[in-house]
Amino acid sequence: MPNAAPRYNIYDDPDLMRQAVDLGQHREVIGGMWDELGALQTAFLIAQGLAPEHALIDIGAGSFRAGMKLVPYLDAGNYYAIDLQASLLWAGYTREILPAGLAGRFPPQNFAANADFDISGFGRKFDVGIAQSVFSHLPIARLGDCLAATGPYFQVGGRLFVTVFLAPDDAADRPYRQMPGGFVTSPTNDPFHTTLKALDRIASQAGNWHMAVIGNWGHPRNQQMVCFTRLR
Repeated sequence: MPNAAPRYNIYDDPDLMRQAVDLGQHREVIGGMWDELGALQTAFLIAQGLAPEHALIDIGAGSFRAGMKLVPYLDAGNYYAIDLQASLLWAGYTREILPAGLAGRFPPQNFAANADFDISGFGRKFDVGIAQSVFSHLPIARLGDCLAATGPYFQVGGRLFVTVFLAPDDAADRPYRQMPGGFVTSPTNDPFHTTLKALDRIASQAGNWHMAVIGNWGHPRNQQMVCFTRLR
């Protein structure tokens, strides 16, 4: 039998996610702060130039915390989403999107569950992407996998915004307390942190991406924003 996929965090456990969904906790299990973080992501992207005509991919969309704000803003059919867990996606769709009357703007074929950052099945290229609170729960090497997988499906000049927990170089190999928020992050356990040096190395190896560190964008738990722009 093949080896089981590694589990880095609670989101890698499909049974646990299904249990949370069955208990009506599709908002809480992805970290809560439903209205605050959904609005924060949307306001940030609009400030960065997101326009209704842009095609957007939400990586690690969960139960559509951001999607509930982005779907009404974008032109119909322009919001797309992937997540590791199908149960979260369908809980968000049936309990949030459908009751809000947004199915016509966001049909089921616009979201998919996979573990490989595979967005090829949507059959289009994207102008903007966001991966909020994804690589805070994964080893930073997975960001390289994401850039490699998604890059061919971004327009030239398209931008992928990614949040990470950062630590100074002297804390690269030890736990580090993030302020504000008070979360203790680690290089080896969830929640994960990384360093600017590590991000630079990943960007240089990714090919056809240019990295710019935006930094503080108002996240209440001190996740920092990084922008990757597709070069060609």
